[in-house]
Amino acid sequence: MIVFIYGTTAEAIKLAPIMRRLDRRGVPYQQWVTFQHTDALRAAQPELGLRRPDRVIADGWRGRPLKKPIQMLGWMAAVGGWTFMNLGSLRRAPRPGVVIVHGDTMTTVLGTFIGRLSGLPVAHVEAGLRSGDWRHPFPEELDRRIVGRLAAIHYAPTPETAANLAGRADVIVTHGNTVKDAVRDSAAQDGRTREETVPYGLVLLHRFEFISNASLVTDTLKTLDANTPVGLKVVVDSYSRDTITRAIADLGLTKLTVTAKQEHSAFVTRLRGASLVVTDSGGVQEEAAVFGIPTLIHRMATERSEGLGTSALLSRWDQDVVRSFLENADAHRAEADARSASPSDIIVDDLIARGFARPA
Repeated sequence: MIVFIYGTTAEAIKLAPIMRRLDRRGVPYQQWVTFQHTDALRAAQPELGLRRPDRVIADGWRGRPLKKPIQMLGWMAAVGGWTFMNLGSLRRAPRPGVVIVHGDTMTTVLGTFIGRLSGLPVAHVEAGLRSGDWRHPFPEELDRRIVGRLAAIHYAPTPETAANLAGRADVIVTHGNTVKDAVRDSAAQDGRTREETVPYGLVLLHRFEFISNASLVTDTLKTLDANTPVGLKVVVDSYSRDTITRAIADLGLTKLTVTAKQEHSAFVTRLRGASLVVTDSGGVQEEAAVFGIPTLIHRMATERSEGLGTSALLSRWDQDVVRSFLENADAHRAEADARSASPSDIIVDDLIARGFARPA
């Protein structure tokens, strides 16, 4: 039995290519969902070709997105309560089995504990990423370190991330993150390479460490508006919308247009047509690197190597670096990555080889 435990839209996007490949081979699996993201995840699941969840572990904060620490604590309590109530049935789950978690969210950590309490080995997709500083990004760096100690199988994107797991058994290099398959699958279904003819850039800034820093938000938006060579579409979600929208209005910025988060396939089309990207999202960093799009990673540290040294530049929150990137963005354009290995195929082949999956 294969069980995917996830709860955010990003996790769904990156796990969906594995599930789609299992579907093609006739391999059954289950989805247990925490709905750490609520409405956004529910909208994304059918668009990604995912079935309805087999089990709903929790439903955000009373069915709404988690926006405050107290709501996160309430959601965690709901996950714990569900686990306690279902522990008997979890331990009777068919063997051999495996619980698959992804990335560095609180769902990743809680899903790992659920797997361990169920007596099932846990496989961690996107394993071994490390920024080297537990404070950046917070709490994601702590999340991935915890899961790195508790998981039994580690699907590491690169030899460098595998090296971070030295001494642990069952470390498999997947030659990239499954997000490569997510954007390739989407691009293959949509032949368009641009959303519109007028040049534009994309801005995606949503991490807690950024949004919670009012002066950093103000300084960054002012620098973007004053130096961008093209109009910027600022993509917001339920967590960043209020802060970003209010700051743009208060500052009277004219080159930044707030736009809602899209379904993944529509976002990939928008991404492929962008002249440049400014983001604090590790997933968007990886997606933009597939297409060689000039990308500024607006973070103090990044655990991902995709694009660095070619299409991507790390800002370390330095406004001079932001300004220089905008003035010389085209110098970072790189060749698209169209032929490298499929990480999702590598993972599915390994699951079958271990006896967790038997093709129909």
